[in-house]
Amino acid sequence: MSTAWIIPSNRRTFDSEAAFRDIPEVNWSEADNAHIAVGDDVYLYTTGPIAAITHKCVVTAVQVPPSQLIDDGAYWRDPAERSRRLTERNWMRLKKRDVFDDVARGQLELRLLREHGLRGNVPGRQRVPAELLEYILQVEAPTRGDDSGAEASDVDRDEVEVFKVQIRRREFAVPDRSVQAKTRGSAQRAFADQVKSNYGNQCAITGITTPAFLIASHIVPWSEDESIRLDPSNGICLSTLVDRAFDTGFLTVSTDYTVHIDGTKIALDEELFAYLSPYEGRSIRMPSKDPPRVEYLVRRLDRV
Repeated sequence: MSTAWIIPSNRRTFDSEAAFRDIPEVNWSEADNAHIAVGDDVYLYTTGPIAAITHKCVVTAVQVPPSQLIDDGAYWRDPAERSRRLTERNWMRLKKRDVFDDVARGQLELRLLREHGLRGNVPGRQRVPAELLEYILQVEAPTRGDDSGAEASDVDRDEVEVFKVQIRRREFAVPDRSVQAKTRGSAQRAFADQVKSNYGNQCAITGITTPAFLIASHIVPWSEDESIRLDPSNGICLSTLVDRAFDTGFLTVSTDYTVHIDGTKIALDEELFAYLSPYEGRSIRMPSKDPPRVEYLVRRLDRV
């Protein structure tokens, strides 16, 4: 079972905002006795003047030797401190999951973290207390990158039209720095309209056509690559339950567009097994254009 940690990010030492914007994974120095493991969640608390949780990451490697560190020297504002840590610290690797927008950061500032269970300041890493984790997850839910949640959220109609024009121009990036409170929903609306149209407003696996039960599901999740967030070939039209199964790895789509069900995950739920197992080995219905890119399917499979 993974553990959630809160770790300080000193802006005077390392520019984590720029690093996580530009590169997919970042080195992070690690104390000898921290007990952080691969798969653990890490919430980065960025020091003043931000003084709030700004990023959610996942640990992808621990005990990384200096010879295998990613070249992120350009983001160190204190090269001397980096040199010291190279000789005195262990290293782990963090992969960005989410960047919290200004609204969420306002809810995750130090005062509110203390009100919900944070012990003292954030001078060093600590396990997230259960009460605080529950609060963070509530704040996180609307912006965590979940497609179904984004489709149900508020939109800015003018922004939706801008994103639709962007899609027609084959410009698919939505940079984190431009994402405000409604942007995620607006981008999802434009993306979903295109993806669902490509699939004839029909789930690619079950054939369901009722609009309220359809989601435009990202293959490479929204949070993992800002350059392809609007790319229709990074989407599949799925029914709500299948979208959830796809998002959690209960169901995968291989590079030959064949559906596979992870029986070990659903073996204890007879009803879920009965619903999903008939789709094992079937091919998805292909869209009229922008079929899923094999490269994106590979990335999803690697992630699962």
